[in-house]
Amino acid sequence: MSAQPAVAEKTRAPWLEFIGGQALALGGAFLFAGVVGALIIQAYGVSPLEVYRIIWVYSSSELSDFARVLANATPLIFSGLAVAVAFKAGMFNIGVEGQYIVAMMTASVAALSLDFLPSVLLLPAVVLSGMLGGMAWAAIPAYLKVRTGAHEVVTTIMMNGIALSLVAWALLNPLRSGDEGLVDLRTDIFTTKALIPTIAAGLGLEEQVPPSVHLTWLFPVALIACAIVWFLLFRTRLGYEIRAIGSSSGSAEAGGISIKGLQMKAFLISGALGGLVGLNSLLGDRGYLAHNYEIGLGFAGITVAFLGRNHPLGIALAAVLLGMLSRGQEGIAVTFDLPTETLIILEGILILSVVVAYELVRRGLTRRRQRTVRAEEHVIATKEDTRDATP
Repeated sequence: MSAQPAVAEKTRAPWLEFIGGQALALGGAFLFAGVVGALIIQAYGVSPLEVYRIIWVYSSSELSDFARVLANATPLIFSGLAVAVAFKAGMFNIGVEGQYIVAMMTASVAALSLDFLPSVLLLPAVVLSGMLGGMAWAAIPAYLKVRTGAHEVVTTIMMNGIALSLVAWALLNPLRSGDEGLVDLRTDIFTTKALIPTIAAGLGLEEQVPPSVHLTWLFPVALIACAIVWFLLFRTRLGYEIRAIGSSSGSAEAGGISIKGLQMKAFLISGALGGLVGLNSLLGDRGYLAHNYEIGLGFAGITVAFLGRNHPLGIALAAVLLGMLSRGQEGIAVTFDLPTETLIILEGILILSVVVAYELVRRGLTRRRQRTVRAEEHVIATKEDTRDATP
């Protein structure tokens, strides 16, 4: 009876050790980044504690402030998931930027051409069109990768530039608004049936959270996407094979896994997730596609994926953290005489700190486990020598 708890404790120990190491790395990274950031802020003659307090106050003092944080985090979750899925398969999808830009164009086409449909059909069709647009744009570098061996980093970066030109052409020609009095280059305004309602309107919180916050039902959809990606990666055969080729493509191929087929599937899934990145701005804010659409969300997803260690839960938390920093940047701009790039520097320091801290902890845990294995092997060898020496 006494041996069973010991066995269970020994079985749980590696997991507890891993979780403890992850928590230590994350805590150490935040502490280091906070100290370095404080030194930078102090160099401008501003109190670091006051700056950190303003970031927290502007992000959480009122319900509308926290709603803005979640609205900022919504596209970052989708972008981080898109990067993470490809990375788990051993690929680096730099093309999320172009994929969500093209997805906004295809979603706009659906919103304008299918406006005869009822809302219950039109809105899902628009969202699905966005996902298909992102998937189609990701299929091109994926095909080049598996067929010709062209590196996905190079092809996706080039596809980003083509996406910008393609959408600019569409706004100048087939999607351009028919209103000749308009100065801005944009599409016609979408019907309200194609727009995503805000959470505040659905819950009766318009007074606490004004419509200008644009926290739509895409945020819970983003959380559902995190759960789906987690289930896909860690509870399905497809996810196991994706992680296998990402860890060691040679071993996976020797085990009978089709490398090219899995990479193609992973890239298509990544593109579909990337297609959701710009929809909160398109369908929850403006209600039309204009030439000055928001850019940079695809590259921000790389930051989110790195901070979240390519895990869906970590990605959601990292996106909320960056959403808080983005909201805090507004508070800093109106409170202190600090450059707006200060928080960008802090984000960079935090990313480097997290990457280095996790790597140091990983190496430490690996060395510790190696010592444990060698000690166990020594004990076994000693017992065998003793048994052989016994007459």
